[in-house]
Amino acid sequence: MQDRKLILVAGRNAVLAQELEEMLWPAGFEACMMTGIELGILDIDRLRRNLEALAPVLIINTIGYASPDSAENQRVLTQARSHWSVGDLAEAAGTLGIPLLHLSSDQVFAGDKFSPYLETDRPDAISVFGQAQAAGEAEVAAHCREFTILRTGWLFGAKGHNMLKTMLSLGRRGGRVHVPNDHIAGPTPVRELCAALRRIGLSLIEREFSGGTILHYCGAPAATWFEFASHALRQAAPYHNPPELIPITPNRFGVTGAAARRTELDCSRSRHLLQLDIPDWRRALDDCVEEICLAEQQGSDPASLYSRDPLPYRQPVSEDRRRGALPFGIATDRRRAGR
Repeated sequence: MQDRKLILVAGRNAVLAQELEEMLWPAGFEACMMTGIELGILDIDRLRRNLEALAPVLIINTIGYASPDSAENQRVLTQARSHWSVGDLAEAAGTLGIPLLHLSSDQVFAGDKFSPYLETDRPDAISVFGQAQAAGEAEVAAHCREFTILRTGWLFGAKGHNMLKTMLSLGRRGGRVHVPNDHIAGPTPVRELCAALRRIGLSLIEREFSGGTILHYCGAPAATWFEFASHALRQAAPYHNPPELIPITPNRFGVTGAAARRTELDCSRSRHLLQLDIPDWRRALDDCVEEICLAEQQGSDPASLYSRDPLPYRQPVSEDRRRGALPFGIATDRRRAGR
């Protein structure tokens, strides 16, 4: 029987999956990635049995961290991914005493603060996506004894489906590209985020801090999507002619539930507790652009990973059966009270 300790990565996130799979862990640890369906998400009894059989020393949860783009038009799906799935996982992990590292989003905040958000600031999301993320956080805090919630900004990298690859793909076509210019946040390189997840996860296993904690980790300095795209396409100019970028606000095209205005996160607590270096997204972006463009020149793109996490349930969930967001101040989720 092997003595290696299992770290379970829950969810095959389209942006993070490949970097997490390739990440090296210290001797004695082994990581295993499973989708929501494989784990039995939204079937609490099956999920608990699977976790008992796997006996992980840590769960890193990426289920529910997805794109907010279509959340307003897919409310039930957003709740299923970012709230109910997280609630079931947190309940099972809490029952079995397994530490949980949960990845959350800066979108739990409304974006009307003119300074970076602190971990102590109360979530006040205005979008469906942000509200579901905040409810997922509340589930983790309600059910788990040992947990860390890590909030981050929007992600980019050379691998996986993310905004950077979308911008470079649009740039190759030339012409005009319309990019939102009203959301200020911390663009976060995936490779550095995965290293932070490893550091935080090992700290949870070693009980470097007990109980529950919330941490922030994102790239610096804060920027808009337009600034990000402009930098990326300038770096890609030696490989193809850059398009003309047009700054817009999302409501120009009738987009609802647009990202909050300013969701910059204060990451000083992560630096103080765990000595996590906050990455300069511009340096990381330069490396990613070169990696992607060189791979394209060679006629292959080994970094492509467009598979998305499957829906974590088998049957459609109707609006009549949907569970509401867990209100703040309520310590437990009553959705199974009648069982």
